[in-house]
Amino acid sequence: MSGRRVRALLALVLTVAACSTTPSPSPSASGSGSASGRPSATATPFGTTSPTDTVAPTASPSPAGVSYVVRAGDTLSSIARAWGTTVQQLQSWNAGEYPSLAGDPNTLHAGWVLIVSGGPATTPLPTIAPTPIATPAATGCSAGNRVPGGSAQTFTTIPGAGHAVALTFDMGGRLDPGVEILNLLIANGVCATIFPTGAMAQTTAGQQVMAIIRAHPELFEIGNHTMHHCNLVSGGGGSPTAAPCAIGGAPSAQFIKDELTDAATILKQYSGQDPIPYWRAPYGAINAAVLSAVASVGYTKTFGWDVDTIDWKPIADGGPTAQQIATKVISRAVDGSVVLMHLGGYETLDALHIMIPGLRDRGLLLTSLSDLLN
Repeated sequence: MSGRRVRALLALVLTVAACSTTPSPSPSASGSGSASGRPSATATPFGTTSPTDTVAPTASPSPAGVSYVVRAGDTLSSIARAWGTTVQQLQSWNAGEYPSLAGDPNTLHAGWVLIVSGGPATTPLPTIAPTPIATPAATGCSAGNRVPGGSAQTFTTIPGAGHAVALTFDMGGRLDPGVEILNLLIANGVCATIFPTGAMAQTTAGQQVMAIIRAHPELFEIGNHTMHHCNLVSGGGGSPTAAPCAIGGAPSAQFIKDELTDAATILKQYSGQDPIPYWRAPYGAINAAVLSAVASVGYTKTFGWDVDTIDWKPIADGGPTAQQIATKVISRAVDGSVVLMHLGGYETLDALHIMIPGLRDRGLLLTSLSDLLN
């Protein structure tokens, strides 16, 4: 074979080999390929998938609702506050698993697992921390400087009290969250007048409340709310039992006197304070006969109110929310107002978190009845 033919054959072989190693452009790369015919790479950021990615997500679906394991010291109301719901809603969610909750929210035991939210991503509400005041004196309020008995007087407001309001709390029935309410008042240097009944002061929860009052006479003073919380005008009523009040008609003068004097013995024992001459009638029920009977045993200062929070009624029964209570008090309080609340008020604790700064923003001093009367 001549040299020319060998060189031609060699060139042909090299050409065929070169063609066989050059890939053809992918059909799917049409319009998006590189100049060399290869598809261009598309970068996908970390944590994302491309539009054509069909890989299933690895996260499992969230369960319906949120569960909470009850701890020692919890109450249904404290759990409701923490999770932004109501006692009644918690009962509805959990009575199937714990039937006793349907009738009595206090039958709560550590270790129970409660549904606390219907939504899968709910977290507890942040605790609203009160703004601590270094000392009660910093607020300018005082308590315990009782006015003399003197002639009989009935007050719904305190004339000439200046730019101040009296915060008063009845203690004649339900006492949760009374301890927490008093601790909030202490933390914020708020003075108040408490009206306990003798019967409730004798309970375990009542004795805790009375011990706090005894430890802080600079902030808290007491008035008499009778022994059994009977209706002193028509009879009936009563707490925690109606039995002592079922007398078949209007109470006698002696019955009324005994209701005050029997309670006073207990209140002095547990609080260290003599409630004379301050008292408040259960249900606000008074008439001339009642006022005459109580004055004869030293109770010449009868206190009603001009701002009623109606905090004794739960939301489920048409009662006010915490915001409604706070708004009512902040908007309606005037110089010398007497605000009626209860240590067992359903939304009172949460309302006070709003009410205290709201009233102070209006320049009102939050104090006791004695402070306003002096």
